[in-house]
Amino acid sequence: MATREVKVYEIINNKAGSNMFVQGLSGALGFPFTLFADAGVFLTHYGPMMNSIREIYGMKKADEGAMKTILSGCGKEVIADLVVDKVVGNIPLIGIPANVVCAKAMTWRLGILFGMLSSRGEEITPENVEKTMILIRRTFPQTNPVFFKKPQVETVEKLLSVVEGMDQTKYGDKIDMILDIFGN
Repeated sequence: MATREVKVYEIINNKAGSNMFVQGLSGALGFPFTLFADAGVFLTHYGPMMNSIREIYGMKKADEGAMKTILSGCGKEVIADLVVDKVVGNIPLIGIPANVVCAKAMTWRLGILFGMLSSRGEEITPENVEKTMILIRRTFPQTNPVFFKKPQVETVEKLLSVVEGMDQTKYGDKIDMILDIFGN
C-alpha cells in the first residue's frame, strides 16, 4: 500500500500531466486562449488537487480563508512563473513549450506546497507559505525553458515527511533552517 507521501506525489503527477495538455493546447492557440486556460486550471486542477491532498491527511476541503492565505503567501513566486509563461506563452505555436514547462512547474510547486502544508496541519500563515514556496523553488529549480525535470518521488517524500505534524513555529523554524543550508 502506498504511503501518504507517495499518494500526494501521484496526485501531483496526474494533475501535472493533464494541466500540461490544457496549457499546451492553449499555447497552440495563443492569446486570449492562454488566459482562459490559466483561469480555468485554478478550478479544474489546483483547487481539486489541494483538496485531494488535504483529504489524504484527513483534513476537510479548504475554505475561502485558507485559499486566500495560500494565494497571498505564494503570490510573488506564482507571479514570477506567470510572467515567464505569459511573455512567451501567448505567441501561437511558439508558446506551446513555454506553456507546457510552466504548467508542469506550477503544478508541481503548488502540489508540493499543498502537501507540505497539509502534512503539518490545518493552520496556515502567509509567512510560512511564502518561505515554503521559496524552498520549493530552490529545491526544484526550473533552469531549462523547454524541458521540465520532474521531482523525484524520494525528494518529495522527504519534504513532506520532515514537516509532518509540526506546529506553525517549529515548521517555520525548520523551513528557515533548510533555507539557510541553501544560502538564504
